[in-house]
Amino acid sequence: MGSSPRSPGCAGAGNLARVEDPLRFLEIVRRELGADDARFEIGGREPGEDVVWCAMEPRRLVLTYDGALPDPVAVLRERLRTFVRAFPTTLEPRDSQRPRRSLDPQRALDDALEILAQQSGAARAFVIDEGSPVLWGSSEPERGPEDVDDARLAAEGAALASAMGLDLAPHLAGESREALPEELLRVVSQMREAAKDHARSATEWRHALRSFVAITALRESVHRDPNATRLVVHEPDCALLARGFGGIYWMVLVFERAGFSELHAEAAMIHASPWIEKLVTALPPIDPGPGRGQVARLRRLRPV
Repeated sequence: MGSSPRSPGCAGAGNLARVEDPLRFLEIVRRELGADDARFEIGGREPGEDVVWCAMEPRRLVLTYDGALPDPVAVLRERLRTFVRAFPTTLEPRDSQRPRRSLDPQRALDDALEILAQQSGAARAFVIDEGSPVLWGSSEPERGPEDVDDARLAAEGAALASAMGLDLAPHLAGESREALPEELLRVVSQMREAAKDHARSATEWRHALRSFVAITALRESVHRDPNATRLVVHEPDCALLARGFGGIYWMVLVFERAGFSELHAEAAMIHASPWIEKLVTALPPIDPGPGRGQVARLRRLRPV
């Protein structure tokens, strides 16, 4: 089955909130990737190397272009896989009597960030804005309850511990009984309280601390230069690449090593940006929780 003829414009964010009709899904993916036709295939031989397709068991999703491809086949194929992973669909017929699943915008955003992290070689990917404490999305499989304010506290504690030649992670995980200075004991107590019942090992805390340090570094950079739209840091204790979008939001990649490939990471980020931006606009208001102030209402994207 194929898509309907090309129509002007592009699929809006609202079209991506609930994609359960296969024909509608084909139309959306065709528009998003600029193809002339999109169809499902079942069985038979796999398409050749000059065709853009991806497996959606038991189907294949195939895109065709009448003229020259807008991107190399490998790039289009990767974009198609990203689209399919970021926007899951039940692909049930309209008259199906089976219960239908609705797309959870938060889960979809976290999944898209996980794909971005994998494609860019980053340890973590997340989205924050310039002012609120809300962490809008994260690639972390089991995201903790900490927000941006907690990240600042953790980063300050990590910097103090590093200056003292101490490793804070075992203490946060409850795996060390080594005595700590009073100021670090306060940080550990507050961070463990912020984490609540979200248990982490020392290794997991080290990964989390790198993300917290990156969040804090980005916030400080934006405070110094409110007009900045890009930040890259290649430091042993803070390796990150961040791009602003919508005037207020930041997409951030955190790396384990300072020598990450900036070119490769930014290419992955650019290709993922359209879908991640649309998912951010689909998010509902987020309640920061007791003592965190008012509900954080999503601010609409605006041109930069």
